[in-house]
Amino acid sequence: MFITRDNNNDLYLFNELPNRGNECWWAPSGVDGTYLRLDKSLYPDVTWDSLPLKVEITVAIQTAE
Repeated sequence: MFITRDNNNDLYLFNELPNRGNECWWAPSGVDGTYLRLDKSLYPDVTWDSLPLKVEITVAIQTAE
């Protein structure tokens, strides 16, 4: 997965390496279900000028005791 920031400061999580457009990032396979908008305050070091940041998501599962 990859995190990018558009030229308008919106932050996105992509499930595949996106391509940079004129003002935003695009998933090569289209737009349906390939990205998720994130809170803009996250990852302040990721800017429009940054390359996509590769990330790994880990889900912690809590079991009832």
